[in-house]
Amino acid sequence: MPKEMRKGEISEPNLEEQGIFPKRFKSHNDSVGIVSDYFRKNKKFGTEAELLERMEKPAENELGTIYVHTPYCDKICSFCNLNRQQIDNDLEDYTNFLVSEFEKYGKTPYMKSKKINVIFFGGGTPTIYKEHQLERILKAINDNFTLTDDCEFTLETTLHNLNPKKIKILEKGGVNRLSVGIQTFSDRGRNILNRTFSKEETVKRLRNLKESFSGMVCTDIIYNYPDETVEEVLEDARIVKELKIDSTSFYSLMIYEGSQMSKDIRNNTLELNYELEKDFELHDAFLKSMLEGGEYEVMEHTKIVRKGRDEYRYIRNTHQGKDILPIGVGAGGKIDNFEIFRLSQDKAFYAISSDENEMKMKRISGLLQYPKVYFDKLKEYVSDEMFYEIYKIFENFEKKGYLKIHETHTELTPEGIFWGNNISATILKKCLGGAKDVKSSSLFDINRKHKKNS
Repeated sequence: MPKEMRKGEISEPNLEEQGIFPKRFKSHNDSVGIVSDYFRKNKKFGTEAELLERMEKPAENELGTIYVHTPYCDKICSFCNLNRQQIDNDLEDYTNFLVSEFEKYGKTPYMKSKKINVIFFGGGTPTIYKEHQLERILKAINDNFTLTDDCEFTLETTLHNLNPKKIKILEKGGVNRLSVGIQTFSDRGRNILNRTFSKEETVKRLRNLKESFSGMVCTDIIYNYPDETVEEVLEDARIVKELKIDSTSFYSLMIYEGSQMSKDIRNNTLELNYELEKDFELHDAFLKSMLEGGEYEVMEHTKIVRKGRDEYRYIRNTHQGKDILPIGVGAGGKIDNFEIFRLSQDKAFYAISSDENEMKMKRISGLLQYPKVYFDKLKEYVSDEMFYEIYKIFENFEKKGYLKIHETHTELTPEGIFWGNNISATILKKCLGGAKDVKSSSLFDINRKHKKNS
């Protein structure tokens, strides 16, 4: 590993290694980005022709993942910078594009040698398609790839883009997991975030979805939107548990430049005073309420699952560095040592990595996304000397109350889960010898204070 130290040469811990963080990292992208930035200079550009040449040979690993991106919404959340476009005409063209992509990659020896056990449709809103378009898309993916009997097949959705006919089409096409962008049940919060439906209607539709859809139903919850109260976040937790939602992701509000909310803040028509103490208070209230009673557990820093239900294989495959075939504009993934990001229907970025240390660092990054980090797994990727350095940092974090050290692993406390992405970033920077200039995943700095005109 880069810049490893020998025992006896342990450096004095910096502030982050002592558990004193200058700001909170809210997303895993903040820590994962450290690795990508560090190794970017070692990559070379590739081409689609080179990728397809590689895909003329069978894959080394049998199981595979497909990610499909839909860059369209018919209603934009106030914190999101996605642009609304001429959806009707675009969706028909985009449906044709997706079908052609499934056919192109599905016939390669590489994908023919794989059995797909994870499919994830993200967006945007993948259920924005009309019924006949959904049928074509799902039929094409089933016709061109071999799916395992237990394939985890996810679509992100909103409640207003679903209807009984679409639900039947989804189930017939193999979809067995829906991720619903709820954000909050609070009427006031839903208005601020520009969500459709009242609290009452949202709960009603979510309950009906649980009854009519045979697969898993998961939700996203956002906390610390303007002036959110502890009572509101506790009510969100209560409803999630009452409806027996199979898993919920929970994120502190991140505002992206170009979004309506960022414009309102700049124009002084919306007040947003970010306070770290408030962020922690709301996170702590939601987390502890969800865990009370023992029905739910923490799967990763921002994901709580019902025990025995949601495996969320897609994110596990991502953390383990497995192949993910990216389809659609805005989709990212990897095939063998090719990293792929699709910029448009006719343009994509291809990077070829040959650095074994990058693979190791990404595995370490994946291990650090979970509440328990097992020492034997970590030692697979670092030297004894580096493990000793990391262990000393774990001891510092234990003193701060962020984790507990057991004989075989560390385990994050609720406060440690709050700081989970900072903890991950600190360990990664130690392994890399001290990466600098870490960028936040939120493009708009919400740590600044903005006030309305009086």
